[in-house]
Amino acid sequence: MRPLNKVISPSLCFLAMFVIVLIPSLHIPMQSDDYAYYSLGLSLDAQLIHYLGWSGRIVTNIISSYLLNLFPHYGYEIINSFVFALLIAFIFLIPKAADGQGVKGTAISLLLIFTLYWVSNPSLGETSFWIVGSANYLWPSMFVAGYFSFLFYCQHRNTDTRHLLFGLVLGFLAGCSNENTSVVVLLITLFVIFSEKNKLLSFIAMLGSAIGAGVLILSPGNGIRAKVFSDWRSLSLNQKFELHFFERFPSIVSGYWQVYLVLIVSLFAICVLSKADKRQILYAFVFFIGAFLASAAFIASPFIPARSGNGALVFLLISFSFLVNVILQSDFRRLKVMYASAVVLFLGVYFVPSYYWFNIAVGEVWAQSKVRDSMLLEAKVNGLREATIPSYYYTKLLKESDKLSSFDNSSADSYYGLDKITYVPATFNYANIQNLPKLNVDLLINDGVKINSIYSYEEGGGYKRKLLFEVVGDINKTFNQGAFLYVHVFLKDGSYFNRDTGAAALTIGKNSYVLADLGVDHNKIQRIELGMYKTTEMLSSFVIEEPNFSVDAD
Repeated sequence: MRPLNKVISPSLCFLAMFVIVLIPSLHIPMQSDDYAYYSLGLSLDAQLIHYLGWSGRIVTNIISSYLLNLFPHYGYEIINSFVFALLIAFIFLIPKAADGQGVKGTAISLLLIFTLYWVSNPSLGETSFWIVGSANYLWPSMFVAGYFSFLFYCQHRNTDTRHLLFGLVLGFLAGCSNENTSVVVLLITLFVIFSEKNKLLSFIAMLGSAIGAGVLILSPGNGIRAKVFSDWRSLSLNQKFELHFFERFPSIVSGYWQVYLVLIVSLFAICVLSKADKRQILYAFVFFIGAFLASAAFIASPFIPARSGNGALVFLLISFSFLVNVILQSDFRRLKVMYASAVVLFLGVYFVPSYYWFNIAVGEVWAQSKVRDSMLLEAKVNGLREATIPSYYYTKLLKESDKLSSFDNSSADSYYGLDKITYVPATFNYANIQNLPKLNVDLLINDGVKINSIYSYEEGGGYKRKLLFEVVGDINKTFNQGAFLYVHVFLKDGSYFNRDTGAAALTIGKNSYVLADLGVDHNKIQRIELGMYKTTEMLSSFVIEEPNFSVDAD
């Protein structure tokens, strides 16, 4: 029987990764800064103005704008999913390129790197699925990993002018990536120059990365942007040092605990080997230090969003790639099986639920985007210049940081042809409300305010069971006048719940929706007593005996 690593080839794993990433990607709506970079169009003049006035990331800014303007939604999502898989492939190839192995050997390390990137990512949705976020973090990480793959690959081959030119271009792309990773790319390249044979190519590549880093870091836009953070600029160097290394730095580096755990297990496994490739272990150490330097470089940054940690994560994964390559290239078969089984089990426990919940969450967000689009279209049809829509609501995720971007960019106003779009917080998943189990009622609970229907709401598997009241009329005005919706739930087992609420209703189209906690299966309800009251008087009161919630047939 052929070993599993001989049956599952790296190319097959690459295809699997691409498909796995593409499935949720096709349900990622435009959001946040997507609208701003879409508005830049294909104009290089607009890119230059943006570079001079706000952001030095000229490469990633062009990628964002061109993806959004040149391709339909499915087109740029396919490209972005391919880049995601390409990043993992390059990380997988770096230690093999360093040894001149080529693409051979076990593919399990490819899967380990992929799942580790997924579960330990500091902001998965923003760095790898949101298009502008991907252009700023996923794509530059791919350039960095591709750059080092090429740099190590060329150490074992005679180089010509084409190699030098390619090294210069790749170096520029890796250097003009993110402000913190560009510095680390330069330092590691300098180490390669002193450690490897092909010094000319390494020097040319470092020259390219130095030029890219200079274009990025020294841009006028970065200087102008920094002026926005006046409080941070007023701090002394010593205060910035204390702020970063005693407050921000620990939270950044501690976020990769899954990677650290797997790295520790890998080191223990290597200690068992009688012979270990010291050169590969050395580079594992170099990239590990590079990850900490990438986080330390944020001392010069006034603001550190969680997504900024993606670069350090990639360096940690390159370190892991070197270590796992040492283990899986050894002749100690039992150790390889035990090691791979332990790591696969650990990562699987986190990856499977994470992927499942992420798919459901972005699918619901995609459906919510259709609801929002219809509300905006209706406002335009009615001749309105302003519209109010709910923010996106995310169902269960393994990590809160897996969400997409939450910033509401004002560029969406002009994208939809309106003067102003106002966003109100959503406290429930408002996609496909009509598909929920429903109880039709017709209850006038106050002057001009009527409950049409009551829905049994949950987010799968009995998670967050609530009652959702579909209301016609301005119930928020009634709430603001000191009234409450009282909801008393009596169960068939004789127990009772008080679920009174005064939480603001969410308006979707012509109806508003009020949410009240339930916490149990609606089939257990014997009676619901509801109405409206103030502390001084009862405004209305109704009793619903043996409520029969049902799903409307299509």
